[in-house]
Amino acid sequence: MQIPPIKRIRYKSRTNEFHLYCIGDIHAGTVACAEDLIKAKIKEIANDPFALWVGMGDYGEFITPHDPRWDIGVIAPWVEQTNVAESQRKWIKKLFEPVTDKCLGLLCGNHETSIRLHNNQDVHLDLCRDLGVENLGFSCFYRLIFNLGNKAFTVDCHFEHGSGAAQTEGGKTMRLAKAMMAFDADIVAMGHLHDVKINQIPTLRLSEGMTIKQRVKVGAITGSWFKAYMQGAYPTYAEIKGYSPTNLGCPIFTIQPAHEYLEVSAGS
Repeated sequence: MQIPPIKRIRYKSRTNEFHLYCIGDIHAGTVACAEDLIKAKIKEIANDPFALWVGMGDYGEFITPHDPRWDIGVIAPWVEQTNVAESQRKWIKKLFEPVTDKCLGLLCGNHETSIRLHNNQDVHLDLCRDLGVENLGFSCFYRLIFNLGNKAFTVDCHFEHGSGAAQTEGGKTMRLAKAMMAFDADIVAMGHLHDVKINQIPTLRLSEGMTIKQRVKVGAITGSWFKAYMQGAYPTYAEIKGYSPTNLGCPIFTIQPAHEYLEVSAGS
């Protein structure tokens, strides 16, 4: 059994605060991709000295003319129609290159999985190799260890791309709540649902010194960069199916290791 990845982070001050961004469901290669917004978010990560980020999957649309989902009317003008997946992969690689040093790794989404199964093209593996980052599969546990001198603060994470098509507020809230119950982790993040939902659950646990300590478990559905509705354009699959408008952006997990503090915000 493969050991989950571990990242050890050394910091210098008790005031240091780390920010974990979950970036996924970009769907690059469609006119519905909010390209300016995702580029601005990557710039924000690059300029944040305490930023970390993880890829949540579905970075590109990766739908080719052989696929029944193909619609030339919603393909971005920069996509090479004789080399769809490769041109989208190169665009994503260029997008992520400025922040590879802050990347925990990339999850694989259902769009990357679909093109691997039906077109014999592993764009996810190629992206991980090109960027030199960890291949996290479809879901994973991940341990972060923050060190200040000889003091350590461990944060266990569970990341998953997610699945299903929950559309009601209650349905999405329950999907997140079930994931937070199913996985014993301090941070739980799931993508795919094209919405931002956050949850914080206070828990009590015994410390090694046998004292009762409170710690917050934080979770989020990690948003998207795909516009479901666009006036005057060919309809997206989300518009055709009558889905709710998507929540553009991503949540941010805040970690203050010296104070053993965790928080999640909806971000932007």
